[in-house]
Amino acid sequence: MSNGGFARDAVIAALIVSLVVHVGLMFFARPMIMTEVLPSSLRASQRPPMRVTKAVEKPDPLKIEAIADVKADASAPEVKETVSSLPAAETASPTVAAPKIDIPPPPPPDVLSKVAPLNSQMPPPSSPSSHTVPVKSVKMVSPSLTPAPSVQPIAPVIDNASLPSAPQFESPNFSSSAFIATEVAKLDKKSLEKEEKKEEKFEPIQEVMSEVDESIVEKEKGAVRALVDSEGAKEMSSVVDASMSVMREGEWLYFSVAVKPDSSLMAVPKDFVVLIDASGSIGRDRMKSIRRAAKRILRSAANTGDRFNLVAFRDRYSYAFRSWRECDVASFDAADRWLDSVAPFGRTDVFSTIKSVLTLPRNPIRPLIALVVTDGDANSGVNDTEMILSKFSSLNDGLVSVYMYGVKESSNRRLIDVLTRANRGESFIFEGSRFRAGEGIEPLSERFRDPVLTDLRVVFASGTNAEYYPRLLRNLYRGGVVNIYGRVPADTAEVAFSIKGLSGSQAYESYFAFPVANATVDDALPDIWRREKSVGTVLPSR
Repeated sequence: MSNGGFARDAVIAALIVSLVVHVGLMFFARPMIMTEVLPSSLRASQRPPMRVTKAVEKPDPLKIEAIADVKADASAPEVKETVSSLPAAETASPTVAAPKIDIPPPPPPDVLSKVAPLNSQMPPPSSPSSHTVPVKSVKMVSPSLTPAPSVQPIAPVIDNASLPSAPQFESPNFSSSAFIATEVAKLDKKSLEKEEKKEEKFEPIQEVMSEVDESIVEKEKGAVRALVDSEGAKEMSSVVDASMSVMREGEWLYFSVAVKPDSSLMAVPKDFVVLIDASGSIGRDRMKSIRRAAKRILRSAANTGDRFNLVAFRDRYSYAFRSWRECDVASFDAADRWLDSVAPFGRTDVFSTIKSVLTLPRNPIRPLIALVVTDGDANSGVNDTEMILSKFSSLNDGLVSVYMYGVKESSNRRLIDVLTRANRGESFIFEGSRFRAGEGIEPLSERFRDPVLTDLRVVFASGTNAEYYPRLLRNLYRGGVVNIYGRVPADTAEVAFSIKGLSGSQAYESYFAFPVANATVDDALPDIWRREKSVGTVLPSR
């Protein structure tokens, strides 16, 4: 055998011996080692087996049968759950006698009568000592127990003789439906007032918008209506004079109501804008006359505190200033320079131009008045007259008062007349030479110089059954008059209506009722009413 083979056999033998030694230690040496390591107190010891014995039943001390000296009476009623509300001392061990209770005598009648007056709907005040829980009594019979005396609630004795000295009051009936409805209404009103206070206060925009934003227009109209409908309105009849004239024709009674301001009303600051048609159809000669007139009215139609702006329009429009300008020398000079640069050319988009007045900021306490100088020939954009009237009047809804000046005899009279009547304004058509085309602009501007009551709205009584025009009233200016034309059934005895309006931030409102028998007669009323109706019926109803 070679040396290599011997060495290999020796290694294998050593491995086998080592494995045998380890296995032996695992099975024989481990118990002895663990026994030596653990303390004697933890060594396993054998316990004796558990002994099992039969339990002896003992009587329950809580059962009623175990109490020899207490027996339930067969005639006693069943105890209800209210018994559990009694103190434990009254139902505890039967060997303890109940303590004797000394009941104090009832208070004298004159004391009780002051506490609980006869006409009071409230129950008499109770104290903890007099409060009792109603419980059905349970009769118990026992030879060894003395029954405790029963305690009865003390009923108050009321002395009627002492009632006059008692305070008198009426207590609300908290369970009545009327009381509950009133309280709920109060809570709803308080909640509504809190919500209104949380609403963001309206702040007018400061600059001309690049295009009409209908959401802002609606907010502006809402701010005006909120002022008109605000609380604290003054009596309008104290600052205006109203009169009525009538005329019967067939089955109808035609009437006219004239409203005039008195001298006590002061003019309020206004914002006004002059829109100048600079299209090619105007021509150079008319444009020169219009520029001269525009410069004059900036100074003549403005009052202290007023603001203004200027617009030139063709198929597009451009404003002279990005915001309202104060009526002062510097602003007038800047406006003159801008007017000198305006030259006629291009086509006319009347609808887009008139609609552009809604891009101007409207402050609800300042009336906004637009003066449109044009020939009314719409040859670009929306050129249908009825469409222009309907679209603009619906969107504007009286927010801007529109005055229009026609620069020539061939101007679109229907557009100019109807558009102004539907939007709190007036119109004028110039029929003279083109070299003097702007001469009538200044007299027309005088008619809206001094506004005293603005944003007027009229509501006729439901029983009147009136059909009236215009539906949207013009503003009331110093020295001016507002007319309402209507008709009612011929047998109507009284024409009644209410009017609301603004003088700056102050609201005015009045209710008027005119007896027909006291009205003056005007033969022209039926024809005037039919003419007003022909204008009012082409517009959307409000």
